[in-house]
Amino acid sequence: MRRREDHEDKTYFRSERVFGMNGQWYFSAREGDCGPFGTPALASAALARFTIEKVELEGFQKSREQQVRKRKLTLAERLKLDDVSSGRAFGAPELLI
Repeated sequence: MRRREDHEDKTYFRSERVFGMNGQWYFSAREGDCGPFGTPALASAALARFTIEKVELEGFQKSREQQVRKRKLTLAERLKLDDVSSGRAFGAPELLI
């Protein structure tokens, strides 16, 4: 298999993610090996849960990045808005009687 940015052919090996060692069962992920689990079925179930949580977390992080954050107004901008909403123009003297 060859990727676009690779200049030479390489062989990539696939292996089972669930493996046994010293009577205990583990699964491997990019983050490292996780376990031990008592049976291969428990290790497989934990792997499935781990994968689902990673996908959900990635989706959540992408949604947070895409949210447009509303810029906070400065005090001067808020005062200008208050002046407009109160009916007087900004900078115009206030008539006190």
